[in-house]
Amino acid sequence: MDETARLGDLSTPSAAVPTRADGPHWGVFGVLCLAYFVTTTGEQMLSPLFPTVSDDLGLSVTQGGIAFAVLTGSIAITNLFGGAGLRRFAPVTLVRCACIAGVGGSVVNGVANTYATLLIGQALLGVAAGLFFPAGLQGVSAAAGPAKRGFAMGIYGVAFSVGLTAAAALGALGAGVGWRTPFWIAAALFVAAGLTTVRANLGPRSTSEGGPVPWRLVLSLPTYVGIVLAVLQYGAIPFLTTYAVDEWGITAAAAATVLIVGRLISIAAKVIGGASADRIGAKASARRTALVLAATGLAWVLLPGNLATYAIAAIFAGTVSSLGPVANILAVERFGQNGMALGLYRSIQIALGAAASALVGVAAGVVGLRPTLAVAALVPLALIWICRD
Repeated sequence: MDETARLGDLSTPSAAVPTRADGPHWGVFGVLCLAYFVTTTGEQMLSPLFPTVSDDLGLSVTQGGIAFAVLTGSIAITNLFGGAGLRRFAPVTLVRCACIAGVGGSVVNGVANTYATLLIGQALLGVAAGLFFPAGLQGVSAAAGPAKRGFAMGIYGVAFSVGLTAAAALGALGAGVGWRTPFWIAAALFVAAGLTTVRANLGPRSTSEGGPVPWRLVLSLPTYVGIVLAVLQYGAIPFLTTYAVDEWGITAAAAATVLIVGRLISIAAKVIGGASADRIGAKASARRTALVLAATGLAWVLLPGNLATYAIAAIFAGTVSSLGPVANILAVERFGQNGMALGLYRSIQIALGAAASALVGVAAGVVGLRPTLAVAALVPLALIWICRD
């Protein structure tokens, strides 16, 4: 029995995803992929830049953890507004608001001279990502139609990976020309993404009615898989470049390069993960991914710094994001038409990612970054139980 059939008992008529009767609209799909790429680049910008930013502003690892947590906490909160907003506003309105917030956050970070200002910028970048996600996920599904939904979701995931790669590349650039320049580039990207929506029709507002919060739908397999992804994506990987500089003794530019390689690997990992899910089922694919993540996660943290260890760290960083398309497809199948459910789905996982960011930063300040990340590397093993048959 395939995964969709297993999930059928949790589906409701209102959870059916709206589609366009006249077939896929790839122009609309392209606009949404561009916006996803840009919001991802903005939200992930501080991570590869943090070694340079911390030197300039005199920040500690613990303060870095709090800064990452402010970003993810802001995403979690505004995911709720973005999901609820789909009942009142067309998706294009939310995408435009996200672009405006992204411009503001990038500019604030670009001029930041204090830690407090940096936190404000992080919060605004979180607003951009949070407002965009429910509208983007619903819009992609509608634009592609049911026949192309799996393909579209995979390519949409690649847009996320390209955004991660761009952030890492801009981090390497920032190590050479100054960390403020990448934030100004991000601001320009947000402007460009906003301009592409001027003539775009991203679909109508959600047709789901108000009512009780759909906890039964949301607190299910898609969210649990997404939580593991978020804890690693926002709680562990943001510290990879800091770890590389502090523990391996390499330069900030070299550390960013390791992350760039990881982000490039994530593109292939999404394709492989999607093909694996089609072949053996999403649950089995997630369990296999968990074993790879736990093994590579422990290896790059515990082994001494050398080329092999750098490669293992890149594989870990790349493999993490392959969980995203699996979680998103499951979410669309279960509650894709319900904007509030989509917002809650993302909000819950990102909120726990925010908690993980703060916890890793605080724990690293107490016991050190190496043992803290070693514990974080064991988190993927939870998928073996979560995705059990």
